[in-house]
Amino acid sequence: MAVEVVAVSGPEELQVFNAFPGSVYHGFYTAPSFPIIDPANPRRDRLFARVEAQPFLAVHRGYAAGRIAAGVHTEGRLRSTGYFGYFEALPDPAVAAALIESASAWLAGRGVKVMTGPVDLTPHERVGLLVEGFRGFHLPGMPYNPPYYQDLFKASGLELEMNLLAYHYDLRKSLPERLVRVASRAMNNHSLSIRELDFNNLTAEGETFSCLHNGSMPGIWGFAPLSPEEGAAIWRRLKGFYDPGLILIAEVDGKPAGLCLTLLALRRNTGMALAGPGAARLAVLAVLPPFRFKGLEAALILECIRRAGRRGVMRFELSQIAESNRMMNKIIQNMGQARKGRVYRVYRRTFLDS
Repeated sequence: MAVEVVAVSGPEELQVFNAFPGSVYHGFYTAPSFPIIDPANPRRDRLFARVEAQPFLAVHRGYAAGRIAAGVHTEGRLRSTGYFGYFEALPDPAVAAALIESASAWLAGRGVKVMTGPVDLTPHERVGLLVEGFRGFHLPGMPYNPPYYQDLFKASGLELEMNLLAYHYDLRKSLPERLVRVASRAMNNHSLSIRELDFNNLTAEGETFSCLHNGSMPGIWGFAPLSPEEGAAIWRRLKGFYDPGLILIAEVDGKPAGLCLTLLALRRNTGMALAGPGAARLAVLAVLPPFRFKGLEAALILECIRRAGRRGVMRFELSQIAESNRMMNKIIQNMGQARKGRVYRVYRRTFLDS
């Protein structure tokens, strides 16, 4: 019997879409649900205000066998690249192929030239397929999937777009002398100050996030501009779930210069059975060009590590770093004791006829 792919259009179908990962993980891992992006819904997720998206379900022999969602930015200049994400499937190549073809057709019909994924509708969300490092603790919010998913993607004709690296750092070891020296020298500059994020002023902090992201990330793989509203939406998601004392903003003469976004979960219910205690993730290190290579990066990292240590953090993950991001990989490698722990892979498909 052939695989049928259904475009999810009603609440009952969406409920099946969101419940399907249970058929793959059986309670071991809770995969993200599709966000509410309908502007008419008061509970809509503002992070996706500029995203057009369509979830799909694969049905085989009368039962759900997989899911996928396709998404594209509504602004014309950003519509050349579209995304597929929220992919979950049983180990059947026919199911995966049907899902990927449906996402491809939907995106190609909207003028998209290249489809990349897994990306959950926007690069500001979950990105990549786990291909190396399945064992050990996994932090909340990071991609996780069965090993056979990469075989499904390969059989579907998807090509490599980029590998994203995760490094692990043991905070119980002494800090590199060079890091401490460079950071101390930078902090002697009295115009430099480091503060934690103010979750009580999300509008202003959204503007700061947008400024730092858009000013420091162009040219880095995966960059997508972030509006102040989207920046505030990200902070709103983190509020109450992650420790604000590890989200640090560097200012020079009172103006934003850099960001060190480290995620330490405040709640033990992480949605991942393997997530271990005493672990945090450095997710973003962004420094505006005028302030680079002056010790600001080291100062942010050192302050973050010291604060994490006082909170009982023993394991530090620095992720996801694109292989092509030479500057960030060099900074991490200069820390001396960081080791590559995991690899996440992003795939692409080019639409020649679109």
